[in-house]
Amino acid sequence: MVAQITRQSLAGKWTVRQTGATPTDAPANAGLDGSLAAEVPGDVYHDLLRADEIPDPFVEDTELDVQWVGETDWTYETTIEVDDDAIAHDEHRLVFEGLDTVAEVSVNGEVVGTSDNMHRRYEFDVGAALEAGENEIAVSFESPVEYAAERANAYPYEVRSIEFPVEQPHRNFIRKAQCHFGWDWGTCLPTMGIWRDAELLSFSEPRITDVAVGQDHDDGTVELDVDLRVEAPAAGEHEVTVAIDDAEIDAASTTTVSIDAGVSEPTVSLTVDDPELWWPAGHGDQPLYDLTVEIASAESDAAESQDVEAVADAATERIGFREIELVREPDAAAQGDDAGASADEPGESFGFEVNGQPIYAKGANWIPTDGIPTRVDTADYERLLSDAVDANMNCIRVWGGGIYERDEFYDTCDEQGLLVWQDFMFACALYPSDDEFLDTVAAEAEYQVRRLASHPSIALWCGNNENEEMLREWIGEGAEDYDTYSEDYDALYLDTLGPIAEQYDPDGRAFWPASPHSSSPDVLPNDNSQGDVHFWDVWHSGKPFSAYLDAEPRFASEFGYQSFPSIETLSEVLDPADMNPTAPLMEHHQRNPGGNGRILQRMVDHFRVPFDMGDFVYLSQVQQGLAIETAIEHWRRIKPHCGGTIYWQLNDMWQVASWSSIEYGGRWKALQHMTRRFYAPVLVSIVPVDDDGDPIGRDEDPAAAQVWVTSDEPHALDGDVEIAAETFDGETIHAETVAADVGPQESAVVATLDPDALGDDDVDADLTDLLLRAEYTGPEESYVAHEVLNVYKQLDLPDVDLDVTVEGDEVTVAADAAALYVRLDPGELQGHFSDNFFHLAAGEERTVTFDRQDGEDGALDDALSLTHLRETY
Repeated sequence: MVAQITRQSLAGKWTVRQTGATPTDAPANAGLDGSLAAEVPGDVYHDLLRADEIPDPFVEDTELDVQWVGETDWTYETTIEVDDDAIAHDEHRLVFEGLDTVAEVSVNGEVVGTSDNMHRRYEFDVGAALEAGENEIAVSFESPVEYAAERANAYPYEVRSIEFPVEQPHRNFIRKAQCHFGWDWGTCLPTMGIWRDAELLSFSEPRITDVAVGQDHDDGTVELDVDLRVEAPAAGEHEVTVAIDDAEIDAASTTTVSIDAGVSEPTVSLTVDDPELWWPAGHGDQPLYDLTVEIASAESDAAESQDVEAVADAATERIGFREIELVREPDAAAQGDDAGASADEPGESFGFEVNGQPIYAKGANWIPTDGIPTRVDTADYERLLSDAVDANMNCIRVWGGGIYERDEFYDTCDEQGLLVWQDFMFACALYPSDDEFLDTVAAEAEYQVRRLASHPSIALWCGNNENEEMLREWIGEGAEDYDTYSEDYDALYLDTLGPIAEQYDPDGRAFWPASPHSSSPDVLPNDNSQGDVHFWDVWHSGKPFSAYLDAEPRFASEFGYQSFPSIETLSEVLDPADMNPTAPLMEHHQRNPGGNGRILQRMVDHFRVPFDMGDFVYLSQVQQGLAIETAIEHWRRIKPHCGGTIYWQLNDMWQVASWSSIEYGGRWKALQHMTRRFYAPVLVSIVPVDDDGDPIGRDEDPAAAQVWVTSDEPHALDGDVEIAAETFDGETIHAETVAADVGPQESAVVATLDPDALGDDDVDADLTDLLLRAEYTGPEESYVAHEVLNVYKQLDLPDVDLDVTVEGDEVTVAADAAALYVRLDPGELQGHFSDNFFHLAAGEERTVTFDRQDGEDGALDDALSLTHLRETY
């Protein structure tokens, strides 16, 4: 009996050469045929770097010198041995999980298939070309730059896209990661290669190509609908067994299904009683279970008589039991008078519920983690996503200008409890809608929805990033060809992606056409009354941070402020002579036009000007954290009107000034540390207000200061808030303790500090000259809130003596006077502290622990340095 299915991995050593190049054209390290050693999975930039044929494109402005790579055609080749047992099978498929991007695949000189989409899996029938013994496989890639230009030039009209300072044009005409052509935080490296796994499959009985699991919960019982896609050489009836492989769950079922010759899509069911539920981070545990699917062989009867298991094919999906819903309800029905808007104001809530419980989304946007994608591994996913959870996040948005990440990314989100807002890969552009383009998009979407649907972390499918906003606001109805663009838009997102998400997701998750998007067709994107918003007024429009306080979105899915990465990170790519914000090479590592100037201008508004590059970097990070803290604390305070915040952005793909909170390589910026505090389950915040009780900025004269407690806990709080107002040298002007009378998932003012009621006739009680302190004391996790109600450059800060004790990886810092934004810098050591960039009141002490990245073993006390705001001038 021939084995039911034979799998032969094609991962490993290949060669790569310029297509059509002769040996005389070959690089110095090439073989006699002009080829270099290559890896699969991989990409051409990575292979050329390994061979020392190009310099590191991240260093200085070398990226500009290697644009020829993306403008060149490349061919990957290998030879595989196929034995007699494999050849004896009825069917043979060459399977590529990812081809980047436009390629022709040949076996033994015979073309067996082509690709035009890096976001799809391709399966090519190679039965007619395959031979017993050695087989030559070639994958010839066409330059994505040339392909996109040819498609754009041949199209009957211009299809617009946002342009960037360093880019290759026409990215919207190729189904490839859009940021590979350049972005305002990323490199321009249009990759090519076999970028995901590849294998040869040989089979004579049915094989499982996809499994997608849906859930229906009813009073503790879960009905699983397991949608299969099966390819079979011949029609027949087969037993399909579905089971949960777990000691605590006894659930299995066997169903006889009819399978057609070719592709069939049967659905089988399994009932599970009272499983443990999966919860987002901070709301419960994340139990996961292996669901196995087996298709019995047609020879099962004979096998059973010999007590031999006969399984044609098997697959495993790891699932978590949970219900998830995007809740959108009219204000009056959803929230009544507490909606954050008047009862007669049109509006609609926007937020997630998991297992019937409201979940305030706390997260960040995710971009591809390296400009050379081959260098990303599972450890990178685990580190970055663990860092997100360590900062009290429960949500990640996979942004639409990158890639659908590898399975390991979503596995890690499942394990960590991170809800995934999943964009389809369209961003900041209009797109063609000819039949060929829509066909490949449909295949892409169907594959990705089926691939990802079983993950409990997937919360929402979103059609695109900012494309509706581009159409309706940046271009507008008065533009020439607007109707054509609008029809193209509807054909792609409403007529193609939406129906596919609905059809192929058995869990019935919501499809949201765009981000940002408003629910009503007559309401433009970015309306605060409904849908999600991208609030960029502060960064792109240069408004003050107090502009965040004037916005009351239903859900903020993008907003951000830039900072520079650490000196250690910059030193990886720049010489000391280039360490200046306006140096040409430093500006090359800033992709947002005018970005460095914008950072400097706002710094002049807030802080005294630093004259040291290290101080400049430090203040830029403090400033970034201050901006996002202003927004998120405000938007958490107005819950449930606002259902969540996802700031821009978590990570970087190279050493660059950007909106990230974690630098390329893993160092935490100030924002990541501050995120841990303002995303804590219980948030204590202090905000200046005017005479009407509305929040105001630090540059305004406050009538009072409100102390808020905001809770994401499902139960009422039973604790107190200790409040103090002190001078910077430690004199207490006012102290009180109030009850934290806050209900489940509520936000409320617990105290108001009126300057007229503080101190006495002999003490200056001007709120703008004091350090305000509020601390929640209770069983829930929270952080001490410190606040000053004045622009930092106006403060008369004292000199401070910091007393520092280091014991192993534990550091204790005490201050004899107020020290603002105390930063502990571990130097070259990779890792982060349990708290950092914090305020210390006079006489206050803080003990923190250094969490090392794997492999770091240097002594912390030798590497550690400290600074604070007063030391920058």
